[in-house]
Amino acid sequence: MLNREMARLWQEIEQRDQELRDQELRKQEKSVSAWASLFLAALQHWQFWAVAGGLVLLFGLCWWLRKRSHQTASKQTASSSEDNSRLDTDKKEQEEKLSIALNVGTISAQRLLDMPESLMTVVELVDELLRRCRNLSRNAFVPQPKPAIAVGNNIDGMSHCEDHAVYHLLVPLKPPRGHSFHLEMDTVEAMPARKSRLRVELECTCRREDMLCFLHCCKEELRQNQSASLLDTLCTGHHLDMEKTTRWFQILVKAAWVVLPQSTRQCLTVLPSRRSCKLRLTDRSSNTLLIEVMFGVQQDGSDTVLSIE
Repeated sequence: MLNREMARLWQEIEQRDQELRDQELRKQEKSVSAWASLFLAALQHWQFWAVAGGLVLLFGLCWWLRKRSHQTASKQTASSSEDNSRLDTDKKEQEEKLSIALNVGTISAQRLLDMPESLMTVVELVDELLRRCRNLSRNAFVPQPKPAIAVGNNIDGMSHCEDHAVYHLLVPLKPPRGHSFHLEMDTVEAMPARKSRLRVELECTCRREDMLCFLHCCKEELRQNQSASLLDTLCTGHHLDMEKTTRWFQILVKAAWVVLPQSTRQCLTVLPSRRSCKLRLTDRSSNTLLIEVMFGVQQDGSDTVLSIE
């Protein structure tokens, strides 16, 4: 009897344990199922964002490629336009040079083609020469040459003698300190003549500290402490003597040319002339060009420069 009771109790205990294990197992299965559902949902969301990110990257790549293709096309169009513009400019320059050759026809075609560049080179060379002249004469009371201007009735300040180009340049003269220039007026029309004489007058410089006044200082003091005025050197009476001025300028040009770097590669010869400075420039290949420097003065109150006799 006791044994049967014990067996029944043991069987109930085992059944109870089995039920508890079954309940625990069901709980674990539910938990796993919940986690699986959460993981699946998360996985689905990640796939969505991955697909969305891929689409965004693909769209950005397409936009960049399209923009780059437009930029390349624009650059090609701009480059083509620049090339066409450059070709048109070169063509116009060539036509201008050819028209010059047809009009003149007295020197070689190559020299005609090089004419604008050669004129620019000559003007730059003369301007450098004039700067040296100003430096050499800055302490003296002599005219100061200003930058040259190409003049003449022919092409851009040029004419031709046999097979040599002649460059005509007008150099305006600036009065030195304590002096002023005045063009002589035509008594008939009250206008400056095309080639005018230049009257030189002294000005009071008593307030200046860098020189003595030619008008109000005694002659002995001026003679001992200051160079002679322009009236006492390059003038005849009260007018600038162009023959004296030309001789002075020729000497000044020779002195200035020696210190130029071009003097080691070219030979400068000052040709005889009474009222203008004529220069002959020869390089190592015996190529020669001629330069005529004429003198002028700026008309009061205007930018007009008139030649002077």
